[in-house]
Formats: sequence, C-alpha cells, structure tokens
Amino acid sequence: MGNVYRFPGGEMPPDFDTRMPDDIQVRYCYRHPDRETGVSCSNCGRPICHECMIPAAVGFRCPECMKEQGGRDSRAKVITRAQTRSRWSAGAIGGSSGLSVTKVLVALNVAIFVLGLVPSVGDWLTQHGALWGPLVLVGHEYWRMFTSMFLHAGILHIAFNMWALWIVGGFVEQALGRTKFVILYFVSGFAGSVLVLVVAPNVVVVGASGAIFGVFGALAVHAFLNRGRDFQSRSLLRNVLFILVINLVFSFTGGISWQAHIGGLVAGAATMFAMMLGGRKDPRRQFELPDGLAVLGIVLVLVVITAWQVLTVTG
Repeated sequence: MGNVYRFPGGEMPPDFDTRMPDDIQVRYCYRHPDRETGVSCSNCGRPICHECMIPAAVGFRCPECMKEQGGRDSRAKVITRAQTRSRWSAGAIGGSSGLSVTKVLVALNVAIFVLGLVPSVGDWLTQHGALWGPLVLVGHEYWRMFTSMFLHAGILHIAFNMWALWIVGGFVEQALGRTKFVILYFVSGFAGSVLVLVVAPNVVVVGASGAIFGVFGALAVHAFLNRGRDFQSRSLLRNVLFILVINLVFSFTGGISWQAHIGGLVAGAATMFAMMLGGRKDPRRQFELPDGLAVLGIVLVLVVITAWQVLTVTG
C-alpha cells in the first residue's frame, strides 16, 4: 500500500477549498442536455458526456463525427480554424469569385434612386411601382409587391437600407451562395408586401426594408443553428439579435412600415431554416429537391394569403 499523507493535526489547511468556483462555465452534452460534462469532441467542439465520447487518435469524438469517419472517404471531416473563418469570411464582398449579388442589388437600388431624382421620372416610378393595397387587391397590379422593393422615399432611407444590405447581405450570400441568396431576398421582400396588404392595405409603402430584415432573420437562424459548432456563430448570434431588437423598436415609432419588417423577418428566417433543413444540412451545398420543396411551400403560403386578401376585399 502507498503511504497516506496526513496534515498536521489531522485537519485540512485553511486555504484548501474543495468547492467549485462560482463562475465556472457548465456545459451539457449536446445529445443528453441533462448531463454536465467537461469533455468536447476534438473535431467539431460539441460537448459530449461519458456515453457519447468515442476514443480517437487525438482526444474523443462525438457519434456524428465518427459516422462521417466511416463514410465514403473513411476520414472524418475536420473543422479547421480556416474553415470556420470561411463560413463568414469578409462578408463575401469580394470574398468569393464571380459577381456579387449584394453589389448588384445595391447598384440597382442606387441607380433607380438617382433616376427618381428627376421629377418626372420619380413621379412615374412612384405611380407605377409603389405598393398600395387598392391597386394590388382590386386592380391586380401584383408587380408592385416587388417593384416597391427598389424604391425609396429619401436619401436617408436609401442610405440606411443600402448600408445594412451591404454589411449583412455579404455574410448571408457567403453562407448560401448566389442563387439561394437571390431566392431568400425576394421571398423575404414578397412576404413583407403580403403582410402590408393584410394589415395596412391603404398605406403607400416603398423600400427594401422587408427584404433586408429577411436577410437579418436568415443570418440569425444560420448563426443559431451553428452555435454549437464554432464560437464565431455564438458571438454573431448575440450581435444580430441585439441589432434586430433595436431596429424593431424603431419600426414601431411611426412613419415606418413595421408590417414589411415583420413579414420579411419571419419569411427570411423560415427560408434559411428550410434551406438548412433545420440544421441538418450545410446551406452552401447544391440546391436540391428538398430545399426547393421547402421554399416552394413558403411561397405557396404567401400566395394563398394574398389570394385570400384579394377575395376578402373584392367580395
């Protein structure tokens, strides 16, 4: 037997504290939320309990990473720091090859605004492009639900919207790719127009705010679904939620179409959730049939709501 050391007097020294620190961060197994653990998967970083940890060449891995290891290439997908950064690299403005959709959308909005500074052109654009319920619901001028997204009421209006689109649009375009980003943007703008027609059909509305709020909602969902994979997503989620709360508060201060904001936000979040299949799929992968069906379902709901409002108004 080994020797047992005894402190003088048989008592613990006064500075020997066996209590756990109050500020220690307690983590729970991602598969068993009721189990505390201090072990994380050496590949993806998710916390794992004693039942879920599988010995690996370096540390332990979670069951999902071990399944990938047994896949086609017999190697687990390693998440490196470079790959984590690439998920949000440079806001995608110039961070990906090819033409940036975000830049194109900003350029179109600015060009149309500049054209609208000519009095006769500006009057024509507003008369034929602004969203106004009676002309859509009774006159069936449904294109206004999209053309209004490219019109703005003043320099501050377009400056704020384009600044927000430039910043957040790049992140989401990087996360989705160009095609999915275009779909997300216009589905969000369409949803904002739908809620305007339902709640405030007699208000004239212009601006890209609905679509931009949809992009914000999509970014929040993407960060939320990736919060267990990297620290940057968790940090980004807090920042995006803070910005959304501030902007939603301003949306109800008057003179702003909160209907477009809420409609776009909900649709953008739902579209991103659908494209990620609830977090089971990387949205940067190729657009596949399940993605298309999920997005089509969201669009059909918006079309049905619009048709219902048309029938309600026209009798």
